[in-house]
Amino acid sequence: MSLDNSKIKLNVSPAPHIKEKQTLPDIMKITLWALAFPAAGSIFFFGVPALLLIIVTSLSALLAEIFVLKFLRKGKKGIGSPSDMSALITGLILALVLPAGFPLWAAGLGAAFAIIIVKHTAGGLGRNIFNPALMGRAFLTAAFPVMITTYAINYRSISDYEAVSSATPLSAAKFERGGEEVTDAPLLAYFIGEKKGSLGETSPLLILIGLSVLLIGKAADWRLPAAYFGSFIFFSILVWLFYPGYSLDPLTSLFTGGVMLGGAFMVTDPVTTPVTPKGKLVFGIGAGFLTMLIRVFSGYPEGVMFSILLMNAVTPLINRVTPVKKYGSIG
Repeated sequence: MSLDNSKIKLNVSPAPHIKEKQTLPDIMKITLWALAFPAAGSIFFFGVPALLLIIVTSLSALLAEIFVLKFLRKGKKGIGSPSDMSALITGLILALVLPAGFPLWAAGLGAAFAIIIVKHTAGGLGRNIFNPALMGRAFLTAAFPVMITTYAINYRSISDYEAVSSATPLSAAKFERGGEEVTDAPLLAYFIGEKKGSLGETSPLLILIGLSVLLIGKAADWRLPAAYFGSFIFFSILVWLFYPGYSLDPLTSLFTGGVMLGGAFMVTDPVTTPVTPKGKLVFGIGAGFLTMLIRVFSGYPEGVMFSILLMNAVTPLINRVTPVKKYGSIG
């Protein structure tokens, strides 16, 4: 039997040959929907100051993106667009990691730094090494250390401690009461949002709902938050058992500070985290360990931001040492 080659049609195209149906705009929309839960919660808990902060950082990030694309990188392709909503997401996440009383002009400056310096000096969309929103917060932490550690009162708090003290539970545990229980509100109230802190970190319940949206919508890989939360809980249990007085109990530690927010929306960043399955686990475990290490043994009460940025820096190395087996290979 002869084969008529003239009737065979081959479609020749450049790689990649296996493509996901989900596009970048789809992922961005899902991420925005997920972020809407902690964002709405921050407005509920902190009122108009939270709303203004979200508006300012989001608009500043978008304007910075437009400025770069129009005047600094005009005509270059593949570096991002205001319509892809990545800048909007950066601005929104930055707002969620800032306290409600943070000055609006400084917040706008941080958003512009995140887009112009962090995102576009690295090459634009998908090429940044560090999470832009976290680097924006790191910049603001270095530039305005007093303002960024001045927390507004949670209007919905029923705890006398939260209504009077200017300290967060983490800073109170580290500097005031030596790791003893620092809240008059029950743990369930903390889970819902009865505490001070940055806008998006107050309600673990809303954060978990947002994370569920990311996972169901396949906008995030489950390995990253699972490894991060698991690692953090494991090391917090060790500290709590063997170094009493150095840390809050594991559940309170998990629900205070930025652990929940960082694990849901920053550890899951597909650009600045490993692409390999094993690498994602390594990244999450390393970030969880570093978070607890910084909290306990440094002079800083929180460690989420620094731990994730440190792991961002070694992401290329993690990708290199955790390769995926090539198709058709035996070993």
